[in-house]
This record gives sequence, structure tokens and C-alpha cells, in this order.
Amino acid sequence: MCRSVRVLLAIAIGLAAAACREGETGPVSTEGVTHEEVREYLLEHPELVLDDPEIANSIERARSKRAQEHAASHRESILEERSDLLNSPLTPSSGEPGAAVTIVEFYDYRCSPCIASHPELEQVRATEKDVRIVYGQLPIFGSHSVMAARAAIAAHLQGRFNAFHSALMTASASPGMDSIYATAAEVGLDVEKLRADMRDPEVLQYLEEMRLLAEALDVTGTPAFIVGGAILRGGTTADELGAEIGRQRAQSRGEARSRVSRVDRRRGPEEAPLPDPIHRIRLSSL
Repeated sequence: MCRSVRVLLAIAIGLAAAACREGETGPVSTEGVTHEEVREYLLEHPELVLDDPEIANSIERARSKRAQEHAASHRESILEERSDLLNSPLTPSSGEPGAAVTIVEFYDYRCSPCIASHPELEQVRATEKDVRIVYGQLPIFGSHSVMAARAAIAAHLQGRFNAFHSALMTASASPGMDSIYATAAEVGLDVEKLRADMRDPEVLQYLEEMRLLAEALDVTGTPAFIVGGAILRGGTTADELGAEIGRQRAQSRGEARSRVSRVDRRRGPEEAPLPDPIHRIRLSSL
């Protein structure tokens, strides 16, 4: 009886086979077992799940996987709905809009894990083909973060985002107002135009829309990397990003669909959480 029950449970939760208890021998046949028979048996014997940690854990993993897949599908839908924002003239990006894989990075210039991840993302940009990277501003560490984000968009309007962005990400100290303007001058920006664009209401509204997009995608801190429907939370590496890019490519080709991992990776201390007072800061008040 144990053998047949475990096989039925294995079928119910989508496992390929069920492990038998020590001492049981011989093949296990599931031929002729219907879904309804499995369901009825489980309804009549719920203690089989409760009393077997292995089965309970398998069910929990199946629930978690399904929840992650639903969340990934939801994120993909949101990104599709907000393609206007991702393709806005105010949105800095590298690669072609029609690339096979898009990475949306949410970051803050005063976020240590964001800075640590910068060379990793640069490596991906240099080595991965047919990948677009969208740079999503999410300033969460106070007024200087907000001003740096404004300046980055203003630099983008002058066609110098990459130089300005890299300079801030590799600076020896967190950006303040003086260093922001000094960096702008060093990379060849028109500082007076930069100042004017930083005050442009359209830029302020854009940053608010980007914050709302991050909120809708369940981005709870920086950095966060949206790769297709997957989300990598916290500092990352080129290898991790490359692996997720490969999974997304396989999914788009319809290959190995059962092995595609739609990840919601939580990294705890390596991800800077959104402090509520700062997260809700009114960008126009600065």
C-alpha cells in the first residue's frame, strides 16, 4: 500500500517517480492511474501528506514554483504594458529595442551593491549579443540620490549618459551636488544645460513613473535586475546574469521549457531595502 500511495502522490504533484521506503523492492507501475483517482485518494487520506515530510516538502516546492511562475508572468505583462516608458526618449539604454533579451536594472548611485554590480553588468554588455540593458533610476537614499538620478537623465539628453554613469559608478566617494556637477564637466557635459534639464518637470514626472514601475514589479530594494520575467534581487555577477539570459533565450525559442527557471531570488543583506520615508519622497520637492 505504501508503494502505491507514494506513486499516486508523485503523480499528483508532478514528480517523475516516487521514492519507496527502505526494504521495498520491484518496479512501481502507474499505468491506468487517473487524475481523479489520485485526487479522491488524497481527499480520503490527507494524513499521508501531513505525515510524510518528503511529500510535504515536494508539495511546498511545487507551490513555490507555481507562485514564482505566476509572478514572472505578471512582471512580463507589466513590462509589456509599460513599453512606452522603457522606450521613452528619457530612458537610458544600451542595445537595440528589439533585442532577444532585455535586462531592466533598478539602481541608486549611492547604493554599494549597485556599485559593486556595475562592472559585472558592463561585462555582460560587452560580451552578450542581442541583449538590451535598460537603466532604471530608483533613488532611495535621500536628496543626493535623487539629484544624481536627475543628472543622469539630463546627461542622457545630451547623449553622454554612458560616460556620466560610469564616472559616478566608479567614483571614490558617494555623489554630492558639487561632485555631480564636477563629474558632468569632466565628461564633457554642458553643466548649465544639465542644471536646467534637472529642473524640467518632464524629468521629475519621468522619475516618478519609473518609481511606480519598480513598485508594480515588486522591486523592494536596489539593485534589482529584471531579466525577462525573472527578477534577481541584490548584488549579482556576470555569470548569474549570463545564466538567466541563457534561460530566457531557451524559453523564447521554446526549447527545454520545463527546465527554464523563472527566478525570484532574494539575497537579503546584499539588497538595499527601500526605506519608506525615502521611497515616498516627492521628487519635485527637491
